[in-house]
Amino acid sequence: MASKPAFKPKAASAEALEDYSLRPVPPDRKKSWVDLAMVWVGVAVVLSALLRGMMIGLGLGSPGRVLLAYGLGEFILILMMTFTGYLGARTGLSTPLLARFTFGSAGSTLISLLLGMAFLGWFSIQAGLFAETVAVYTNLPLPRAWMAFLSGLVMMLPAVFGFRGLKALSFLAVPPMLFIFFYAAFKIGFHFLPREELLRLAQAHQPSPYPTALGAAASLVAGGFIVGAVTSADIFRYARPKWPEVGAAAFISMAVSALMQLIGSVLAMRTGLSHEELPRLIISPEFAGLGFLGFSAIALAQWTTNDSNLYSSVLAFNNLVRIKRWKLTLILGMGASFLAAEGFLGRLSLFLSLLSVACGPVGGVLLVDHYLVRKINAALSFETRESRQQFNWPALTAYVLGFLAGWLTSGHPWRASLFPFSIFAFNGILAGGIFYWLFSLFLRPKPGLK
Repeated sequence: MASKPAFKPKAASAEALEDYSLRPVPPDRKKSWVDLAMVWVGVAVVLSALLRGMMIGLGLGSPGRVLLAYGLGEFILILMMTFTGYLGARTGLSTPLLARFTFGSAGSTLISLLLGMAFLGWFSIQAGLFAETVAVYTNLPLPRAWMAFLSGLVMMLPAVFGFRGLKALSFLAVPPMLFIFFYAAFKIGFHFLPREELLRLAQAHQPSPYPTALGAAASLVAGGFIVGAVTSADIFRYARPKWPEVGAAAFISMAVSALMQLIGSVLAMRTGLSHEELPRLIISPEFAGLGFLGFSAIALAQWTTNDSNLYSSVLAFNNLVRIKRWKLTLILGMGASFLAAEGFLGRLSLFLSLLSVACGPVGGVLLVDHYLVRKINAALSFETRESRQQFNWPALTAYVLGFLAGWLTSGHPWRASLFPFSIFAFNGILAGGIFYWLFSLFLRPKPGLK
């Protein structure tokens, strides 16, 4: 009788930590669209959605205008997530690897560095914000630096296990978070303040007034998630290459995002308080009075989103440093936690805004390249990846022009309204795609990089 193969704990552990960051996800590792939707819902249930909702609620002042703004903004995001997500599902590749086809093997390192720094910076900011939330709730005289460092270490643990960790955390955290936030809105009630009063509060907000125009509010909705939409292939590479499934997951996650923002609008329109008062609205007895439950909901909302930040950052840096993904997660997680302890939250917000502007054109160039210019055969392209040219200059030039368009339409002092919506990240996407399409027409590139 043949003996059974011995169980190898090391091999089993390696399999558990394998996340295919440097090669396509095998077909037998694909997940159902429900699994993907749950992960994206976990990303969408984030405090920044509530904060944006509070700003929009005060600025627009009426439920009808608020809902219209959400519809416009989320429509843009659903389209971007569906098209970029399908690229990931069809090829099984992450955003940094897809960028190698479009920008060249060397050119993509610049894109990987950019994306990695952007997501790593947001991880540091969320870790610092989590520490601030704990400090405000507990009133304990603990050093904020140590709290920020420990918060980052705790937040990074699920990301060590890649998609599995994100899926597990989302399944555990999302349902109670949604229930608590919905309960807070219903407990506070729906008897809104007069629109004139809300508009007055919005215009009086410091340091900057809230948007009161419908287009500006829709821009706020779309701009808040545009970087995640551009890099949605990082999660959707686990999806089956079926348009309805990718579209359904994108629609559900953005619908939940809209609901989160709507809750924020309800809280602001009912109380007249600004977004800085969100923890007090959820925790304080004079409002929702959820105490520890409210604190837990806020903490979990930060946690699920921050793991996605670290996960995408690791995928980007893995295109530059070829080491095991879980080891790189530990290294970057500890580094980002150290930055949080050093006060990254208050020092580099302008730098992160600049990175957000820079991420937009990546999506525009990627979409035009894959859907219009090349229409890559995924398997053949991946196998020949290393032999492709180092720089695709038309794509890199289009990216730079898209970056400039996004920067000039952002909060820069010399900004210009080049597009109907002043969504600086979306402006960069649109400009980058248009420039690359024009270059492809005039320069007539051949189907493959050589």
